[in-house]
Amino acid sequence: MTGAGGGLGAWGRLVLLGLCIWTGARTAAPKATVRNLTVKHQTSSSITLRWEPPEDPTLQNYTYWVRCSGDGGKDETQKTTDVTYTAEGLKPASRYEFSVWWEGGGANSSEATLSASTAPNPVRDLTVESQTNISITLRWEAPDPQSYTYWVQYTGDDGKNKTENTTDVTYTVQGLTPATSYLFSVWAEKHGVPSSVQTQEGSTAPKPFRDLIVESQTTSSITLSWTAPQGPDHPPYTYWVSWTMEGGVATGTQNTSDTRVTVDAMQAGTLYTFIVWAERNGVSSSSETRTGATAPNEVTALQKETQTNNSIALRWEAPADPRSQLYIYCVQWAGGGPPQREGDPQGHQVDQIARTKETWYVVKGLEPGTPYNFSVWAERSNVASSTQRLRASTYPDPVTIVSCTSISGGYGVSLTWTCPRGGYEAFELQVGWQQVSRDNASCGRDVSVSDLQPAQSYAATVRTIWDGLRAPAASVTCHTESAGVIAGAVVGVLLFLTLVGLLIFFLRRYKKSLKEPALSFPKDIPAADFADHVRKNEKDSNCGFAEEYQHLAMEGHGQSQTVASAPENSAKNRYRNVLPYDWSRVPLRSLGGAPGSDYINASFMPGLWSPREFIATQGPLPQTVGDFWRLVWEQQSHTLVMLTNCVELGRVKCEHYWPLDAQPCTHGHLQVTLEGEKVMENWTVRDLKLRHTQEQKTLSVRQFHYVAWPDHGVPHSPDPLLAFWKVLRQWLDKTPEGGPPIVHCSAGVGRTGTLIALDVLLRQLECEGVVGPFSFVKKMRESRPLMVQTEAQYVFLHQCLLRFLQQSAPPPTQKNEAVYENLVFENDEAVNV
Repeated sequence: MTGAGGGLGAWGRLVLLGLCIWTGARTAAPKATVRNLTVKHQTSSSITLRWEPPEDPTLQNYTYWVRCSGDGGKDETQKTTDVTYTAEGLKPASRYEFSVWWEGGGANSSEATLSASTAPNPVRDLTVESQTNISITLRWEAPDPQSYTYWVQYTGDDGKNKTENTTDVTYTVQGLTPATSYLFSVWAEKHGVPSSVQTQEGSTAPKPFRDLIVESQTTSSITLSWTAPQGPDHPPYTYWVSWTMEGGVATGTQNTSDTRVTVDAMQAGTLYTFIVWAERNGVSSSSETRTGATAPNEVTALQKETQTNNSIALRWEAPADPRSQLYIYCVQWAGGGPPQREGDPQGHQVDQIARTKETWYVVKGLEPGTPYNFSVWAERSNVASSTQRLRASTYPDPVTIVSCTSISGGYGVSLTWTCPRGGYEAFELQVGWQQVSRDNASCGRDVSVSDLQPAQSYAATVRTIWDGLRAPAASVTCHTESAGVIAGAVVGVLLFLTLVGLLIFFLRRYKKSLKEPALSFPKDIPAADFADHVRKNEKDSNCGFAEEYQHLAMEGHGQSQTVASAPENSAKNRYRNVLPYDWSRVPLRSLGGAPGSDYINASFMPGLWSPREFIATQGPLPQTVGDFWRLVWEQQSHTLVMLTNCVELGRVKCEHYWPLDAQPCTHGHLQVTLEGEKVMENWTVRDLKLRHTQEQKTLSVRQFHYVAWPDHGVPHSPDPLLAFWKVLRQWLDKTPEGGPPIVHCSAGVGRTGTLIALDVLLRQLECEGVVGPFSFVKKMRESRPLMVQTEAQYVFLHQCLLRFLQQSAPPPTQKNEAVYENLVFENDEAVNV
């Protein structure tokens, strides 16, 4: 060994010594490694390690080596002098292996190893997907396609954090408090490493509110109310109300913090659908829906139309509401005083209610002679309008006459009649020409009537009176007693008077036959002879006209007037002695079988070519204006002729039945509109439009209103009336279609008859060259009583005809045949209204 070593020399030995030292170091046992290697921090792209130096106090100035390897093939070694190290550029949610050792003083430690993962990326697009009043559902997107565990954390009502996990990207948190805000934290986890936290605020919905009701309605508003939702401390809510009008028209939305709201500016009688919901923190509760209708406007023009002893017919006008055709009308009635409850021990009549879709109703089954209180209102979806009220009485029942016996002596009779059923105030008793009234105590006992003649028969009638209404008369023939001397004296006197009367009669006939031939009235008079005819009749203060007119006095009498005389129609006649005959009256269409609803005081009148060329009627009464317009509509008449003023000498002669201005008037289903008016000196021409609101059809009507003709009198001159007639006749010739012209004054006989006769006779002159005033007036009176009501009107008719002939006379150079050419188109300007 020495020899070998000695042969190396000094430098050889030195190298050998270093080699031995290095070899010894390499083959020595490893030094202690770093202590407490841990992960200090992780992100989605880095991991920070931390360790402590080795415990060998002799070692200083360490160099630490860190090797990182793992997902994605990463494998690198880095050195540091610090006891922490951050590996960067890593992949999220990936696992890595770390080795750490130190080097110093020519020595290396053993390796300390550690496995660690990077954190996942945070979840994305965290949102509240839905809410109920006890739950909130969250949704988010995963950081990447890997599978993760997700954690959801929130603070509960007890103030403690609650954490729940899921592997899905949605989660519903249950058991929450209604109308409460929560802050949610959500993070992903992989390999036990959480991502950063994402937060989202969310609120639960309020509980549904309760007891939503339609509290009240008017014609233009609806009030809703409800009870606030249940919940802790009843937090403040905002309530939203939206509404839609029937037909699907959305009309509005409003909000309130109160539990009651009134929606205004609505249409009357219209259905609305309301949707109501509560809101807090921007989250809405479930909604509630209610349907309600506004109240209709009240009916107008409620009136009693007809009445009998057991029924009363009512009529009214529908409100001018856009949906009035959908209304139901309620009619309530009760007899006598205030309404009584059913089962009233006193036997008072209870309230009764009927419903109808018509604007009229016949209340039947009533007691005779009884006052009733009526109430009428419109209704839509059980919402009622304000009420219109009316008080009316039924006709009393007629009496039954039990007996009529003569009083001893022959100068009186004694009558007895039964008390009628129902109410009665008095009785009207007439025996012969004597008329007396008796109080209500006179029934059921003898009632004596004196100052009669013996041995006579008397027609006796008894009428029940109640509230100004008269029942049909009960009649009986009474016979006075013929006793001895009284009878003989009466018979003698009667025989004597009879002989004297016969003698005077034959003497007068004989004298008259010596002076002049029998009176006859010409049927038709040639135009050339008409002036002589007028001059002849004008002699001795119109003596000839007086005789002619006297022979017309009874014309038409005795014809049946049953319909016009019926009790239910009596209030529709302006004058008791002007009633249409049954055969010639103009019937209206019956309104659902209501008694008297087919009656109007109007008659078909003959003309030159037709037996129904005109309609003559009375001026409308307040209660018959609707019937008048029904007459116009049903007859499809385009022409109205009015020959009276509404008020003459302080007395009402005709109801004002047309609109005063452009505002339409409604009568039942008929709406009347004034479209134009032209005022002349003696007449006014009006254009009217009649519209049927149910049939949606219209009728154009022109009214010719002559204002210069006094009642029962005659105009001061024929000229204005002839000018008026020419304007009217030109219109009628230009408008041949439609129904007959309707002519009226007050009663519909005097001025009406004169104008109809004037029109027919002037056309007779034109067409035939002859004229027959007497014959035509006679013909008119067969269709309607009292046509051409006074002798003065009869004379004036002749004066008008004569004046027309005088105005029409040709100049001397013309031939007489030209007299009867058509002269009615001279006043074109007056017609162009």
